[in-house]
Amino acid sequence: MASIMIDWSEPDEAGKWENCGQRVLRETLESPEHTQFKEVAKELDVLEEGGESLVPYYEETINSYSDPMMNYGYLLETEPKDEDVLKVVLNTNCSVMYNSETEEHFIVLCGGGMDLSQDIAISYVWLEKWIPEDLITQVCKQRGLSIGGGRFDELKKAILEQAENYEGRFKRLREDWKNL
Repeated sequence: MASIMIDWSEPDEAGKWENCGQRVLRETLESPEHTQFKEVAKELDVLEEGGESLVPYYEETINSYSDPMMNYGYLLETEPKDEDVLKVVLNTNCSVMYNSETEEHFIVLCGGGMDLSQDIAISYVWLEKWIPEDLITQVCKQRGLSIGGGRFDELKKAILEQAENYEGRFKRLREDWKNL
């Protein structure tokens, strides 16, 4: 997979990174009605039963898992929407970091210990609507390894659609080379 090494412990690294996942969560928590993200939060079913607060969910789960843990970043080609960043943080072992020096966004891992290729791939689907070619061949096919249910089905659908696009592109490339 195409990733870059980022040593989060280096002092010169700290000042140039913003954790977009934590920022979006903070903004969501500070909004009394969560108007910006109410639909996303409702869809993800993380609101307290009968309530409108994400605070307990954030304090118990997200706060401790939204910091980068692994020293890798996966470059995004587009600037992600806050709603999509929230979806990634609430549903994967990933967050989004912004580098103020290069003005680039990266998917970062906030968990480790197993193959998180499914998390990275579904994050790309939600943030950019596609998965990079070098990653798509590396995604673990085991259902429910790190994402399950409908999210796994969504990932599978995205991979199948992209594989069909790649297949057509490579057939044309092969024909072009044959005709030289």
